[in-house]
Amino acid sequence: MRLVFIPAFACDGDLCEPLVPLLRPDFDCETVTPAEPDLAACAKLVLNQMGDAPFLVAGTSFGGHVAREVALMAPYQVRGLIVMGAGPAGVSDRAPLERRRAAIEADGGAEMLEDMARRIVFEPEGRGQEAADAFRRMTERAPASRLLAQNEALATRPDRTGDLSRITCPALLIWGADDQFSPPGAGQGMAEALPDARFVLLEECGHLPSLETPMRVAAEIRRRFVPELPTGA
Repeated sequence: MRLVFIPAFACDGDLCEPLVPLLRPDFDCETVTPAEPDLAACAKLVLNQMGDAPFLVAGTSFGGHVAREVALMAPYQVRGLIVMGAGPAGVSDRAPLERRRAAIEADGGAEMLEDMARRIVFEPEGRGQEAADAFRRMTERAPASRLLAQNEALATRPDRTGDLSRITCPALLIWGADDQFSPPGAGQGMAEALPDARFVLLEECGHLPSLETPMRVAAEIRRRFVPELPTGA
């Protein structure tokens, strides 16, 4: 089955690269990194790149918001939804995102992105340092134009709480217990509102599970989307 990953804000394909060898040969993995100023346009870009064949869609943070839009936009094509750290609510306070926009316009957002790197994983100066440094490398090569577009898409995202019942494909929601950007309760609530969802809470994990605990994430994806072998096979 094709599985498309949509990375988090400021990230690229390296965010989910640790999962790729762990998911072979059951999943044909690829990454799409949209940079449009609204989520609907981002979702359309993903669908255009995926063609007409069915696929699973997975996203982290910004990418999780896009993945949810893709599932709503193409229910006939999306066979499974994986969301990490992206609750369904809209933005209640745009001020932090406006400050982020100003920082990007001023100097590319270097200080802001470094602050994110220090908070985005569990124990960034301990067991999470490798993941935090991977995040830093991705942000260093992210152009300001992409950061601005993704930030605007996040700032204007719609509240999808009332639309979750329309997503009838199997869903897997993975949250880090120590996520400082999206509280686990948002994932739990989303799982309860979806018709067919499983919620997984990862202890000692922050906002980037695919970098922090790739083996656990891959195992949960397999458990959810790979049919079990018949008894005695």
